[in-house]
Amino acid sequence: MAMITLSRTVVSVNFLFYRHQHVAHVVVALINRNSIGPHLAADIAALITAESLPEGAHLRTADLARRFAVSRWPVEQALKKLARTGQVRHEPNRGFFVRHDGPAAPATAPDPVHAAYLRLAFMLTEQAFGPQVTEQQIRDRFALTKRQTLELMGRLVREGIAEKRAGYGWNINTELIAPDALAHTTQMRLILEPAALRLPGYQLPKGDIARLRRVEDDLLGGTIDLAPPDTLYLRGAQFHEALMAGAGNPFMLQALMRVNRVRRLLTYRAMNDRERYYRQSREHMAILDLIEAGDHSAAARQMEAHLRKVRHSLSTLGFIAAQDVASAQSD
Repeated sequence: MAMITLSRTVVSVNFLFYRHQHVAHVVVALINRNSIGPHLAADIAALITAESLPEGAHLRTADLARRFAVSRWPVEQALKKLARTGQVRHEPNRGFFVRHDGPAAPATAPDPVHAAYLRLAFMLTEQAFGPQVTEQQIRDRFALTKRQTLELMGRLVREGIAEKRAGYGWNINTELIAPDALAHTTQMRLILEPAALRLPGYQLPKGDIARLRRVEDDLLGGTIDLAPPDTLYLRGAQFHEALMAGAGNPFMLQALMRVNRVRRLLTYRAMNDRERYYRQSREHMAILDLIEAGDHSAAARQMEAHLRKVRHSLSTLGFIAAQDVASAQSD
């Protein structure tokens, strides 16, 4: 009888323990889910601007979820937020659509999470933080609330820079922020992007070419001097991803998108060099000309030359070591 009572007690304790664990995981998931929304809404708004999406363009939840490496739920919440501010239009049973005739977006207060992201980006690339961090360390270092800390680290997780530890806190993927990490991303792009243009059956729809031209025309028309660095980076990344999509290989596209998410943190300090964006936009236009003419081999060579110039620019700014450039050129 005593054994039966003891067994029941053990079962009850185990049940309560696992129930407590389950509830804790649900609470953490809800906090993480809610913390994604604020910054994601800003990212989607920047995407609309970066791609010069026209009035009425359909903002598909599934596409945005893949784009930002999140589930559909936070995308829907972010779109609802943009609908409330008049930046998008919601049509029941149809979805969300770009709106340009709505009221001007309200002025927003400085984002402490984004400011912390920029500071953390500098500290990580200087190897002055990590490789293991706790929530309390982040909160104390950057004066953030619990929700803001989860939003910040959630962003780093989506970009592949951090991963949640089994117990508590996060591990920083030091290989992706090592001194030679940016050189490695450029090396991968030099292999991947020209190869995509040389694949048999490569095809970039005329509508996509026209849209990409409008974006580059807008940049060269003065937007480069006015747009925030985030928007400029996003436009450049989306140009290359749009061209990669023409290869029809989802694995190559996902690899490039992953690299671009990591590069975003690594290149933040180089984003204030506006002049290089003018050069890159003109080179983008030259690549589009060759693709439109059907000369994909020449477009691949132009892409290779373009990426080598990008690497040289980053080396000149001190973000890629000269020996890494020399080593790559001798290969």
